Amino acid sequence: MARSKFLVSLLVAVAFCAMAGTSFAKTDPKPKCAFTGDYSFFFWSPGYPDAELAGVGFFAVNCAGAVLPGGIINCNVDGDEYETFIESGAVFLEADGEGTMLIETESSDGICGTGDNALELDVSVTQGGNRILFTSNGEPLAASGTTPNAGHRYVFAGRAGKCFTGQISGCYDIHFWEPTKPLAGDCTICVNGAGAITSGSCSCNEDLIEYLSEIETGPTSGYVLGEDCQSSTGFMAFVTSSDLVCGETSIIYLDFAVADGGQEIFGACDDFNDFDCAFEGWKQ
Repeated sequence: MARSKFLVSLLVAVAFCAMAGTSFAKTDPKPKCAFTGDYSFFFWSPGYPDAELAGVGFFAVNCAGAVLPGGIINCNVDGDEYETFIESGAVFLEADGEGTMLIETESSDGICGTGDNALELDVSVTQGGNRILFTSNGEPLAASGTTPNAGHRYVFAGRAGKCFTGQISGCYDIHFWEPTKPLAGDCTICVNGAGAITSGSCSCNEDLIEYLSEIETGPTSGYVLGEDCQSSTGFMAFVTSSDLVCGETSIIYLDFAVADGGQEIFGACDDFNDFDCAFEGWKQ
């Protein structure tokens, strides 16, 4: 009896091993791309003496390292708005996630009004590709020395995150700054899923003077989001009471993007605004 049980167990084991050698054979994992997908981003020019510059946008990268057409760069320079569409580009990464990214665009004004339709960035891939840190490369020519580089005219610093295409709701804490002035502050902005701002407040230190403003609800305070990731340039406006925001204005206009599954928001002051700014924040 014991021998028959042993033979049955042996036959079952042999059959299972045969199946494992066919149907359940282990396959090599597909190679992972360190930097791929749809990204929202924002940027500013730190301490540039002649231009107050900040912006927001969207780009897409595939697993082959190509920057795909359809992205956008929305840039505010000294109160003038420039919108540039991304046509192509390429990403070159080392094993440690450091590398360069070339963005090529098409517009009559060029990127941020420079007249140049290429931008070469030094990039760092972090958090498994969920966030990208970047600064502009100062070389006069991009694309291996053939195309004028907008980064030679302006210094760009910024960050990208995997874009979010859903609706937002809840309260976001943001901090903002003016790239070329002694101005910085923070806001709490609460929104619902229907495009309304429900409450909030802003504090600001403008040239060592503190201001506190309350965000008002109503038809003049709200936001809109565009379609899918290409909407990375959403638009928000809100009216305040009490102090003027930073002592300058009672209404704020923001171009913004959403990332990290709706947990993160960042962007720049729109050209309608009375001062320039870059900002970033997270959901409470």
